[in-house]
Amino acid sequence: AILLFYMFQLIHGQPDYLGFISIDCGIQVNSTYQDSISNMIYVSDYGFITPGENRGISSDYVKPSLVKRYLNLRFFPHGARNCYTLRSLVMGNKYLVRAAFYYGNYDGLGKPPVFDLYMGTSYWHEVSFSDAGAFNWMDIIVVAPDDYLQVCLVNKGMGNPFISGLDLRPLKNTLYPEVNATQSLVLVNSNRFHMGPTDGSVIRYPSDSHDRIWTTYNAIPNSTEISSTSVIQNNLRDVYDVPSSVMQNAATVNSSRIDFSWSPSDPSVNISSKYFFIFYFAELQNVRSNAVRQFDIIINNKTWNKQPYTPTFQVTDYFSGILHGMENYSVSLVATKNATLPPILNAMEMYLVKPITMVATDPGDAARAMMAIQDDFGVIENWMGDPCTPKAFIWRGLNCSYPPAGASKIMALNLSSFGLVGAISTNFRDLKALQYLDLSHNNLSGPIPNFLGQLSSLMFL
Repeated sequence: AILLFYMFQLIHGQPDYLGFISIDCGIQVNSTYQDSISNMIYVSDYGFITPGENRGISSDYVKPSLVKRYLNLRFFPHGARNCYTLRSLVMGNKYLVRAAFYYGNYDGLGKPPVFDLYMGTSYWHEVSFSDAGAFNWMDIIVVAPDDYLQVCLVNKGMGNPFISGLDLRPLKNTLYPEVNATQSLVLVNSNRFHMGPTDGSVIRYPSDSHDRIWTTYNAIPNSTEISSTSVIQNNLRDVYDVPSSVMQNAATVNSSRIDFSWSPSDPSVNISSKYFFIFYFAELQNVRSNAVRQFDIIINNKTWNKQPYTPTFQVTDYFSGILHGMENYSVSLVATKNATLPPILNAMEMYLVKPITMVATDPGDAARAMMAIQDDFGVIENWMGDPCTPKAFIWRGLNCSYPPAGASKIMALNLSSFGLVGAISTNFRDLKALQYLDLSHNNLSGPIPNFLGQLSSLMFL
């Protein structure tokens, strides 16, 4: 049946969602449901996280148009850091991860919290809300440093962190070449737009096989919409794979130039921040031989095109670049002297560039070994996220070394009186740098394993 399903998709050109993970963080253990629009299966967060409590939003915020995943949420009244672990990934591959939040006055306080979001050891973004009925979602495109990714919510003393939904979408490694092991791209405030329509329409899966969310943009003065029902192709050098449904519409004007400004509306942006812009173009009209659509692309008074630009008929093209953080960016598409038709703009994306500055605990053995030891003994404590990094969230009982370059290493492990029960886990053998191990005052059973004598750095047992 599975083979026939994928054959059907191949024959009919439908994108499959093999590898998609769609989590509803508020539904009961082992519950699932199918979204009526995308047909994607949503699962509970059982197996992805242990701490936290489920609760429904206030009935005052339940509307007929509200999608099911926003009716409930998981909140975290305990612990400074609580983390979801997305497993069975491919190390070195690219993934789009989306975190979604809807407060809906679930706690009756009428005061949405403010907290931080981390991707593994690296700061992702602050999560805040304009009011109790505001939605917030943000994407990050990242390279997996191991065969798992961890999404962590960090309490900063401004209310209990919570989350409504968490999505993971595998990406082809050729997409978004700006993303690598040293930097990721973060999308905040829904800054991915399909231009032309102003009706608030949203394009996502299955129209976009990567389930990117494209919203409308209404800030171009005196703009009008042009559209086409023809399929818009991607050119051979394309590295963003924008769907045809996004490119089938464009914004234009009845003058020689499109002018608008865009503000990140992001308090974290400063002069050291960097934003990555992508502007997409495709000619939708069959331009007559005596007509010319030709324009320059000017961002913050700098021309991005080396020669006057003419969009290709029914083929997607793009211009992209990185700019330093500013409160406001000006965008101008200005018709050349030879042009007889106004400029057009089909779509655009704006990402915050996030350097990956914190190196995780030695991912080859130590981090994975500690996660396995946690599973073996069922340790709760504060054992979630990376064991050593950031230092503020180091796991209880650990002592780590932090070399100037390279990954941190676990040097000491004091699990005395941790309530451990059963045999000594075989995963201790992978803590190659371990010098100190204290397992006293627990309820352990079975033999002292020989592999403990093979830990060459071990000095105290």
